[in-house]
Amino acid sequence: MSTGKFFLFEALIYLLLLVVVFFSKRRLRNLENKIYSYLIIIALIELVLEIVLDFVGPLYQTTPILSYSVAKIYLIFLLLWATTLCAYIVTIALQIKRKQKLIKKVNRFFIVFFIVFALIDSALPIYFYYEGDIAYTYGSSVNLIYLATVLFCFIACVSVVWNFRNFKDKRFLPLVVFVIFGSVCSAIQYFNPGLLLATAVHVFVTFLMYFTIENPDVQMMEELYKNKKLIEKSNQDTSNFLFRMTQEIKKPVKDIIGVSAELQNYNSVDEIKEKIRYINNIGTELDYLINDALDVSSMTTKRLKIYDSRYNAINIFKEIEYRFEQQVDKKVKFNCVISNVLPSYLYGDSIKLKQAVNSILANALKHTATGEINLEVNGIIKYGVCRLIITVSDTSAGMSIEEVNNILSLNSEELSQIDLRNRDGEMLSLKEVKKLIALLGGNLMVKSDEEGTTVNIVLEQKIVESKETEISKKLESYEQSLYRNKKVMVVDDDAKELAKITTFLENHDAEVSGSLFGRDVIEKIASNIKYDLIILDDETSTFSALDVLKELKKNKKFHTPVVVMIDDNKEFIKLHYLQDGFADCIMKSKLESEVDRIMKRF
Repeated sequence: MSTGKFFLFEALIYLLLLVVVFFSKRRLRNLENKIYSYLIIIALIELVLEIVLDFVGPLYQTTPILSYSVAKIYLIFLLLWATTLCAYIVTIALQIKRKQKLIKKVNRFFIVFFIVFALIDSALPIYFYYEGDIAYTYGSSVNLIYLATVLFCFIACVSVVWNFRNFKDKRFLPLVVFVIFGSVCSAIQYFNPGLLLATAVHVFVTFLMYFTIENPDVQMMEELYKNKKLIEKSNQDTSNFLFRMTQEIKKPVKDIIGVSAELQNYNSVDEIKEKIRYINNIGTELDYLINDALDVSSMTTKRLKIYDSRYNAINIFKEIEYRFEQQVDKKVKFNCVISNVLPSYLYGDSIKLKQAVNSILANALKHTATGEINLEVNGIIKYGVCRLIITVSDTSAGMSIEEVNNILSLNSEELSQIDLRNRDGEMLSLKEVKKLIALLGGNLMVKSDEEGTTVNIVLEQKIVESKETEISKKLESYEQSLYRNKKVMVVDDDAKELAKITTFLENHDAEVSGSLFGRDVIEKIASNIKYDLIILDDETSTFSALDVLKELKKNKKFHTPVVVMIDDNKEFIKLHYLQDGFADCIMKSKLESEVDRIMKRF
């Protein structure tokens, strides 16, 4: 056996390396990994037994019990390895065929089969042969192991043939290698019995299997799972928020339609003026909802008032909730809903934000003897900015239109920073809150009728990068390393055209980001998001392609080619677009062929 020592010690080195690599990392708890972990342990014990046998085998005449015992145990582990490999292949075959219910029964069959063969093998004789450098064992005990291995290989091969349509599945590769290498090594051993290669083949196949089993990084999978849960929560909160805002918009529109119909029956100028003021108030409210709260195209870091202090947004609002609950009378029900969308940390003036919200709540409590007071905090997130939308509503008697207009009036003397600093912690009037929010860079809207008063605050805050943000960047980087597809950004305020060009680009395996707003490109590039190509519609409702290009060119690190889409009636000024800095022009009338040309060029 000494002639095979080289192969044994070499196999031991890379098998120990495999053990460290496999068991040092967390793995998916599936049956495939479970069987493979058994196979590694069996291969390691089998290898160690053969090395031990190489030393105790020559002592079979002086210490026969030790030599024969080690030899028998070694043969049983040879059989156990072959049984486990066969069980693995059959399990894979059954999983592919979706016969999961049979897996346990088949594995029990293999266990029984192994026990029967092991018991028979234990009773059969084994002999040692030593002559010079040639040393090996023989006898019916060894022959039975060879026979059982061939039988298990046959069963595994039948399972692979049963799945002939999935023959290319990489998990079947270890069996193919074992059959080929096993046959070659058996032939070698027939002519040179002293060169024992069975265990070395087992170790090699075990090592090869590591690269064929499903071995995703569990930590990465867990982060993806957490990310998925966060996205689901975010989507749910966003859907609920948008539904509520839709209802908020529907009511003023119905009121405008109703008041407009009533105006046709009025003859008094005073009554008409009153209704016109009411319509004007509703129009202001709608303008606030649509432009200040819901218009995400206006979200940008350029207008943000950047503060060095960071605060935990959720904790701030929970603190406000807790303190206000202590002040509320039993006759008044207080409800607080804080969206899961809010980031963990934001940059801003948390002290003045708390002062503003507490003042609004105190004002609501002052005018609400019985009924409800509600605090809702929602957020819209985009490119490192969180738009806080804070709503305080109550069931008070409400305010007149004159009072509302007085609060929203900008003609009064503004509060200075010094005035506000002197009044830190004090309760402010709604008009003072309006000015405080303006100083913080936000907007405030008041709506009041006989059903109650609703005060909305919209305030944009910069998001502090958290662990989740870093993980998202790592996942994006990981995705980019896996998929080398071109990243393309497309802007077109026509949704149908945007869908059409997106489809054409995806036919070229491009990873496409679409937007209806030109500002989105500027914000994404400012956020260090990389693209291989940017395609802009010539004219959009907010930004022209040239305006977007000029903004992008201000960034000295920006070198991405920008292509403009134009109508046929502008083809004559195509050269001017190229002189302005666009890399190419796409004619909308030939969109598909033009996309083909552009994707080949860039």
